[in-house]
Amino acid sequence: MGCRAAAAGGWLIISSQNGLWPPPDQRKQLSKPIPLDCRPRCGACCTAPSISSPIPGMPHGKPAGVRCIQLGDDARCLIFGQPGRPAVCSGLMPSAEMCGHDTGQAMRFLDELEVLTHP
Repeated sequence: MGCRAAAAGGWLIISSQNGLWPPPDQRKQLSKPIPLDCRPRCGACCTAPSISSPIPGMPHGKPAGVRCIQLGDDARCLIFGQPGRPAVCSGLMPSAEMCGHDTGQAMRFLDELEVLTHP
């Protein structure tokens, strides 16, 4: 993805060479962030985006649409919370907007995010 992710005001804010996404004027402010757990057996956030930083077992990162080598059979990150996990992965937190109602919606959202943040 070649970008940085951070949570701000209940939003996942993506910073890339193309600026911030979503643009400040297009963000809805949430009264408080809505905590969300990962959907079981989803793995969309470990498949859809490209990752330019090294991942254990993928020293050159991974292209968009390729399943991360660290995504287990149960679609959970095998290096969650470990120092070798890329910062962009740590910053990508589940949200109702990103995850949608099913894995297909999550993939479409993340595919669009990939296009919007591609240098």
